Amino acid sequence: MSVPVLIPVNRLDRAKGRLAALLSAEERTTLARITLETVLHAAGPASIVLTADPRVREAAAGKARVIAEAPGASGLNELLEAAIATLVKEGAVRDALLILHADLPLATGEAIEYLLSMGAANSITAVESRDGGTNAMLMQPPAKFPLAYGAASFARHCAAARQAGMHVSVNANRELRLDLDTPEDVVELLRAPRGRQGASGRYLQSIGVEARLSASA
Repeated sequence: MSVPVLIPVNRLDRAKGRLAALLSAEERTTLARITLETVLHAAGPASIVLTADPRVREAAAGKARVIAEAPGASGLNELLEAAIATLVKEGAVRDALLILHADLPLATGEAIEYLLSMGAANSITAVESRDGGTNAMLMQPPAKFPLAYGAASFARHCAAARQAGMHVSVNANRELRLDLDTPEDVVELLRAPRGRQGASGRYLQSIGVEARLSASA
């Protein structure tokens, strides 16, 4: 995988807040670490982890380059843009960059390679999450428009790219489309054998999540 893959990771004590009604704080932290491991394995040596959490740095050690969040930057968009500027300045990022979320329990190297194969000069190739977010975005080149992570970010990224004169391609691969933000996402993960057999699915089953979901239905 020749394209650098930038993976922003929030502090683990803030992970998965929308799953608080289903999982304890410790369980949410464990799940976040498991999904990060899955994404790092999928992205391989191209991984660059952006984080302020020493536990994330420890988890990523030996598997990815880890860079610290820029002092003075706040919010995911500013943090990513500062990191991208640094990577471009030092030559680690040139013509292409993939931004990939860390909570994709079905991510595989094959799915990422397929997304990369869709890319072209002066374009973005993006994966929309189930709730309208942007789970993955290949930018060729990066930094041609302001990032817009947050609610409805997929539509905003596509609009911003087009306004910047870039072509937009949509990748709908389920392996990158499913993130784990809500109980409904957990249900979706456990619906299919592949989701149940993956590391996140096995963990969620081991702590009795299905019984909790049934009780709350």
